[in-house]
Amino acid sequence: MTAAQPIGVGVIGCGEIAQLMHLPILHELPAFRIAALCDLSAEVMADLGARYGVAGLYRDYRALLADPAVDAVVICTFDHAPVVEAALKAGKHVLVEKPLGFTAAEARPLVALAAATPVVAMVGYMKHYDTGYRLGVERLAALGRPKMIHVHDFAGRFDRYPALYTQIRGGDVDPARLAAGRAEVEARVKAMLGPAHAAYHDLHMTLLMLGSHDLAVLRGAFGTPETVHYAAAPGPTHVMALLGFPDGVPALVEIAFGAQYEWWDEWIAVHGERAELRIEFQNPYVRNTAATVRIKEAAGEGPSERTLFGAPDTAFRRQWQHFAHCVATGAAPETPLAGGLADLELAEAILHALPERRA
Repeated sequence: MTAAQPIGVGVIGCGEIAQLMHLPILHELPAFRIAALCDLSAEVMADLGARYGVAGLYRDYRALLADPAVDAVVICTFDHAPVVEAALKAGKHVLVEKPLGFTAAEARPLVALAAATPVVAMVGYMKHYDTGYRLGVERLAALGRPKMIHVHDFAGRFDRYPALYTQIRGGDVDPARLAAGRAEVEARVKAMLGPAHAAYHDLHMTLLMLGSHDLAVLRGAFGTPETVHYAAAPGPTHVMALLGFPDGVPALVEIAFGAQYEWWDEWIAVHGERAELRIEFQNPYVRNTAATVRIKEAAGEGPSERTLFGAPDTAFRRQWQHFAHCVATGAAPETPLAGGLADLELAEAILHALPERRA
């Protein structure tokens, strides 16, 4: 690869997020070319290979990593950490979908390995690149020291967006192989939770699969909380936690999966002495949308409210543009693996702050 050549990307795991976002965006951006695909389903790879003109089709990610046409990989498998490790050792640039791993223990060595490897390695926290989120973070300085931060994510219906896309699903994957992979992950999560918190397995997965984005945007705006003051689990996939920052500012975080809303219910609100700011995220699967920023403040001796709109764009697309910039210039990514580790450590601290609940 030279500065004049596009970055050859290998897509490892060709399921939903790869088909709906990564593949179309990689195909349209001139900085990239889709060099190879890897999936457990030969049917899916054959269809996508024909659609995007990709000849390098692999059933084993290690074979893809050995392909000299592959300069970088995007990791969209179920179990990320082993693939990240192999990709870094193969000298490939890495964009890994969240979470970085299922436990902090398995993610920690990856951060050290990335620091010792001259490649770009970043976590796919695409909300960090959302134009509305960035606009909101810019406006936070005007609020001064917050009195309170509130992070809320109940999401919404996940059965609406498939009508917007064509997705190929393969019927040729061995169910036993999938079950074995999930059992291995469950064993690692069980060891992390320990016997006293073993009943929180589903809640752990909610925090990682849905809530990791919310922990990341909180950290991106205010840094990493240092304390978990309190945590409660109103339901098997519903968690509430009160976090503390070094300057004493509290943050209430509430995350739950399963709401059947016809709207997307995810936001971060910041309450200052004289004004409030709220960043409202849009459904991440809808392209060319951005978060909105709502500001309540004084207008003379009365109240005023205004809404600011992020520039229409797709956060996934901006994420890939940033990745290309880092590869071309050697700049450090804005969502490095270290951030993914910090979010895993915070998620585990929240879980272990919950009342004991054995399986």
